[in-house]
Amino acid sequence: MSQATGTRWRDAYLRVAERIVAGAPAARPVLTVSNACVDAVFHVDAVRLSRLTAAARTARDSDGRGAELVSRVLDRISDGRGGELLARWPDGPAWITAVLGPPNRYQAGGTGPQASWTLATVGATSVLALADRSAEQLAVLDLRTGLCADGQVVPVGSLVPSGTPTKLPHSILEFTAGTKCGTLSVPRSSRIILRFGDEPIERDEQFFHLAPKLAAGAGAGLLSGLNSLAEDDSRDRDWLAALARAWARAGLAVIHHELAEFPTPARLRQAARLAPATSLGLSLSELFTLTGRRGDPRLLAQQVASQYGMRRVIVHADHWALAVHRADSRHIERVLLAGNAFAAARARHGQPTANLDPAEDASYTEDLPQSGALGDGWQTICVPVPHLRRPAGTIGLGDTFSAGALLAESLCL
Repeated sequence: MSQATGTRWRDAYLRVAERIVAGAPAARPVLTVSNACVDAVFHVDAVRLSRLTAAARTARDSDGRGAELVSRVLDRISDGRGGELLARWPDGPAWITAVLGPPNRYQAGGTGPQASWTLATVGATSVLALADRSAEQLAVLDLRTGLCADGQVVPVGSLVPSGTPTKLPHSILEFTAGTKCGTLSVPRSSRIILRFGDEPIERDEQFFHLAPKLAAGAGAGLLSGLNSLAEDDSRDRDWLAALARAWARAGLAVIHHELAEFPTPARLRQAARLAPATSLGLSLSELFTLTGRRGDPRLLAQQVASQYGMRRVIVHADHWALAVHRADSRHIERVLLAGNAFAAARARHGQPTANLDPAEDASYTEDLPQSGALGDGWQTICVPVPHLRRPAGTIGLGDTFSAGALLAESLCL
């Protein structure tokens, strides 16, 4: 990275950060819909990595499922891959805790809750669809997050908990590049999400009832969570698609569907075509899985946009983010910068924060897909991420990126 490149991009991020922080409290609301859960976060240092290695060799549960699961975790660590692993195992959370000790903390899980948490840190308004209002779930949400109750939007902090949890907590194993155990050295900072059962979309009927009214005044809507559903769960899929149609009829201009890691490529493709979204977001690895091939990410994203009827496809990678679109390129660049600013700030501080200024030691790659025309009216914008080799946190960066990008839409940056 040349000094001129670093200075140019740092200045660009500083300008966007200033505009976001100043304008966020007056932004139109962002609507967020996904699954929701409680995340038990484990920072895996050398000691915990040693415990995982030992557990992979010696089963501590009755049927060996723990040892098999940890072997899959270690394979991903060796390959430098994060992502999600599903093990339908009610005893899984307790088993992981027995191996690693108590988690470092509990926090909100799910794309919608994480996005709402991110937006609240800068004073922006969001409304979250939430059916599970148990004490355990409400306790990890940001108290400023909006929920629908009695025909209006109220903050989480004003609600009295009710009901019991509807799903098991996740175990989030967070790794830092360079951590070593024997011959194993973590090649890339990342996190692995362990889910121990299928999980529903938060089918919040109070939220659905208010959908037209909410959409009429919102700046953007976020859909996610289809990867957590059971194979035969058509009710949740139909509910989410119906909600997106209600948003579209009410005139919501930006309906962003954020994908995730799915059990099979077929499930990923089914999710991509389910909801009438205007924008699709995914990681680079998910782009390769969705298209079934590798190659120029600009052309693959253009293929996805055409195939699934999207006005825009956003791809976020470790070192850059790009969008394939037919809109105003200056606006789209600011959307990407806003998403990256939020994600980089979370990576730097370990949690969502209002301090969006990039780190002094962040690097900005010059090896990224080229911006410009693709033909047939399609354009590409690609910007580098303020990248940290050893981030303070890697959890929720994609969700945080989505929150920042949609806030930029709500502010019309």
